[in-house]
Amino acid sequence: MKRRKGNALIILLSLIGIIAAAAVGPVYGQGEFLFLDEIEPGMRGIGKTIIAGDEIREFTVEVLGVIDNPGGEADFIVVRVSGEVIGLSGGIAQGMSGSPIYIDGKLIGALSRAAAWAKVITPVGLVTPIEQMLEVIAALPGGRAASEPAKGAVLAGVTLVEVDAPPSLATIAGAPDTIFAHPVIAPLLVTGLAGRSLDMLMDGIGIEEGPAGLLREFLPLSIPSSMRGLSSFGLRLAPFAGGTGGATSPRPPLQPGSSIGVALTRGDVTIGALGTLTYIEGNTLVGFGHPFLSGGRIAFPLTNVHIYTTIAAFDISFKMGSLRESIGTIFEDRMAGVGGIIGKETDLVDLSFGVVDLDRNITRNFQIEVVDEPRLMGTLLLSTGFAAIDATLDRIGQGTVEVTYRIIGDGMPFPLERRDIFISTNDIAVYPPWQLAGIVSFLQYNDFADPKITRITASMQITRELNAMRINRLVLDQDFYYPGDTIHYTVELQTFRGETRVVEGTIDIPDGLLGDSIIVVRAYSGPRLVEEGETPIVFESLADIIERIEGLPSHDTLTVELFAWDYIRDGLRGIGRVRTEFTGYFLYAELEVEVPLFMPED
Repeated sequence: MKRRKGNALIILLSLIGIIAAAAVGPVYGQGEFLFLDEIEPGMRGIGKTIIAGDEIREFTVEVLGVIDNPGGEADFIVVRVSGEVIGLSGGIAQGMSGSPIYIDGKLIGALSRAAAWAKVITPVGLVTPIEQMLEVIAALPGGRAASEPAKGAVLAGVTLVEVDAPPSLATIAGAPDTIFAHPVIAPLLVTGLAGRSLDMLMDGIGIEEGPAGLLREFLPLSIPSSMRGLSSFGLRLAPFAGGTGGATSPRPPLQPGSSIGVALTRGDVTIGALGTLTYIEGNTLVGFGHPFLSGGRIAFPLTNVHIYTTIAAFDISFKMGSLRESIGTIFEDRMAGVGGIIGKETDLVDLSFGVVDLDRNITRNFQIEVVDEPRLMGTLLLSTGFAAIDATLDRIGQGTVEVTYRIIGDGMPFPLERRDIFISTNDIAVYPPWQLAGIVSFLQYNDFADPKITRITASMQITRELNAMRINRLVLDQDFYYPGDTIHYTVELQTFRGETRVVEGTIDIPDGLLGDSIIVVRAYSGPRLVEEGETPIVFESLADIIERIEGLPSHDTLTVELFAWDYIRDGLRGIGRVRTEFTGYFLYAELEVEVPLFMPED
């Protein structure tokens, strides 16, 4: 949205209702800012940022002009940057995004992108205008709105092209009227993940790529969910993870130019990004100058940050730092930046993994808090779950795992509790995190109510032994039956490289079945798909979903089920079953016997 000079337009935007609840939002003095229509080429000023420790340092900026894109929301001020800070940083570094830029003591916006332009040798940056950033957090007073740049400031004939990384010198030289810009993205800091768990966090994985036999195969389709890696959001992993440590001395109060962080997890696994604070008014602040995950209205922890140093690199320089204590909540994640409130506690999901290595008698517990963001939850559960199992077992390979899940939410009618057993000859760590991620995704994308999950626990006991039993034989006591008869069955099970076990039982055939047809007796383990002659599963509430997930049998359960033909639906339907549990054993294979059902003799 743009305005001509003299046009009175008040933009009313509240920060997730919290500022509005205080009746009056922050009031900005006109003398604090220099807006886009007041910017002229040749203006000189300063930028503020931290390159090491907690000291805010200044660098020099010179306005080259303005990029005037249609709509006004993508307008940028083009500046030349210089000075000792830029030299030590090797140019505009990752983590400098949000660095406030001042001209004559007035804030014009935040450094948000590094750029390359054949006509300018020294480092070039793009500044997100301050009026766009103020819209992220509050109302602009005095009739100021996103403004038209002055005609004399617009870089006529210059094209802006946004790229993911700095282009080659040949590309720059071959396009003298093109400014190539790339975001000075917030470096992603990760501790507690390594190897494949870190790869999974960054690269993601398709939900359909999970192992076979999980509950998602036996539940009605829900809204498709993906497990996007953080790199798909434009984030880049910092080469050195800083953890949550840093200086122990008292921190100076936040001010423009201070480093700030946004966390996705904290605890035994920490994941977050750092950037720079642009403007603060009371307890309300805005920073970065670009989106974090483009999440819109969010609730992520706002943290202090300690900067160890800034590493100059040939391609992209970066700040090396660590997330520190949480100091508030980021509530807005918009194109022009992130906005938050200091002192407002963030509601997070308590995630707990308990892993027992039965072979080595080792127990490890992992306590992690994660943001309640459905787009990220699957990826966070997978990466942290793999990390917990791999760190405890210190190996990747075969085994048997028994796992118990418990999920609690303020929007859930009652907690979800489920027990499972899985076996693998290749990688036992795959199953528990995938099962958990699928269950949580199904809850979060259900059709009825937000579960408002507050706590997730997964307790696992793992051995490298293959505790398995194969369903080898199914024998019935007769070759045919009549309605009203009782079937006596025998199931023979073979343990892996062990003894044979026999299970005997009975199933009654209902009197009302039609004769001169067939019946089927099937022996199987775990859940099964709905047969063609059965009514499809239809949920009417979140409670129905929870009960269904809890009620599906695990793979240590032997089910012997009687099926009859449904002539209306033209398919089999289950009419009776008997279940037997073999705790600690994974049952596999499936057998069935088909026999005639005759009409009773008169």
